[in-house]
This record gives sequence, structure tokens and C-alpha cells, in this order.
Amino acid sequence: MSRPDVIDLSKGWPAASLLPTNTLLRASHAVLTDPSLFVPALSYGDDAGYEPLRVAIAQWLQSFYSAHWTTMNRICISGGASTALACVLQVYTDPIYTQTVFMIAPAYFLACTIFEDNGFAGRFRDVPEDAEGIDIEYLEQCLVVQEITNKTGARQVCYIITSSRTRS
Repeated sequence: MSRPDVIDLSKGWPAASLLPTNTLLRASHAVLTDPSLFVPALSYGDDAGYEPLRVAIAQWLQSFYSAHWTTMNRICISGGASTALACVLQVYTDPIYTQTVFMIAPAYFLACTIFEDNGFAGRFRDVPEDAEGIDIEYLEQCLVVQEITNKTGARQVCYIITSSRTRS
């Protein structure tokens, strides 16, 4: 039951009045009536996403943040954070190999479900954050304990950390 004095930010859904329906309608009409645009738009594209978009994002990041190392080859367009996280897990992890998942707490509210869907249920260890981001000292202590455990014959471990902040 919603309360008028509470703004629910847990789902990340904007108010319907903020959705740019008229802009999307005009853009959709422009694309879907021009074969030079709709054929590539409705076909499979580059695995990393639409190249002109990746180029534009890289250029903007380079100019706005002085991030000269940012190139279009370092940018991947996804359907959102959940899709991107699932893709990363499918490419870089293996439920047979990965013993422990270290994650900041609190974490992105869908992250645990995505990890569980990829075979990592029951393997979570939380790592707290401080004002600068992930508590590196705590994580290092956890990794030392994990290394000692691995020397006794346990499987190897892959460390996965999701964080909304990074240390400067």
C-alpha cells in the first residue's frame, strides 16, 4: 500500500509523467519509416552494442571527465544493470569453479537473485563499505582466511565485488 509521504526508490521506476512518450513516438516513426535505419535497427548488431552510440559515449566521457583512456572498445551497451551483471557472470565465472562471492552490503537489490540464478546460491560473503567505498582491509582479511581454506583442499575461489562507489 503506497503512502503519499513516502517516495519508493527501491524499484527505480520513474513516474509515468516523466516518460518521454511523444519524443519516442517521433523517433520511432522516423526510424521505422526509413529502411536505411530500420533494417540495421531491427537486425542483430555488434555484440558490444551500437557502434555510433559507443563512440558518442566514449567521446562524451573523454571530454566531460577527461577520461582519455575511455574508448568505444571499453564500452558495452546492455539492457540494464541486471542484464550486464548476468552477462559478466556468464562470461567470467563458473559455478563449479567459483567458491565464494564477496559483495558489498548493502548491495544492488537484484544482484543476489542474479548471482543465485547463475548458480551461486549460498556462496555470498558481505563486505561493508565506509565513506570511501569498499572496506579494503576487511576484504583482505576475508581473502587471507579464504586462501588458508583453499590450501586445505577446497576448490579455487573467484572474487566478485559489486560496488556503487570506488576509492579515490
